[in-house]
Amino acid sequence: MLQPVASTRVVDLVRDRLRAAILAGDLPPGTRLSVPELARQLEVSRSPVREAVLLLVGEGLAVEHTRRGVEVARLDLTDVLELYDLRAAVDALAARLAAERMASSDLAALRGVLDAQGAAAIGDPKSFRDLDERFHQIIVQTCGNSRVIRHSELLLREMRLAGPLLLNESWHLKLSHEEHRTIERALRQRDGSAAEMAMRSHLERVSQAVKLHHA
Repeated sequence: MLQPVASTRVVDLVRDRLRAAILAGDLPPGTRLSVPELARQLEVSRSPVREAVLLLVGEGLAVEHTRRGVEVARLDLTDVLELYDLRAAVDALAARLAAERMASSDLAALRGVLDAQGAAAIGDPKSFRDLDERFHQIIVQTCGNSRVIRHSELLLREMRLAGPLLLNESWHLKLSHEEHRTIERALRQRDGSAAEMAMRSHLERVSQAVKLHHA
């Protein structure tokens, strides 16, 4: 039997509300996602809340424990490094595909992001991170492969939980910006192989820097 459409919409709305709260830090890592309490706060029945919480577990934003129930996911260094391994593969493939498919307007948007990011690299790590996310999103969303896009979006959501473990030093942000420029140049030249290599090299370098910082 198919579920009623109205019920599905409630589940999606609850999931979106909880996801936004997690990514904004309103529900910090380790927060217990109590179905009765969340249902009370959101003024909905427990069933859609329970389903929404399980969907967040599937996205990697929450973790289910045998005795403690479901909690907002905590990322440790190993988790972050594993995410970078996956991003290096997925975003590199996206860059290779995007080099052939990006419109002139997409390339212009990418250059605009990089111009703003260059200024943010000095003293504004929060803006730099937001622009970094936008840089990668433009490339992924223009690659033309729906599965690459979907997997990249899931990885990005998990990466947003890694904030406390990421580097914010100016030297690191400036180097990341230079690497982004190299990626953009390859995309502008429609050189898929160079774009793929530059993206993989960038993310592998960032991963290594994070690892060394916390060693």
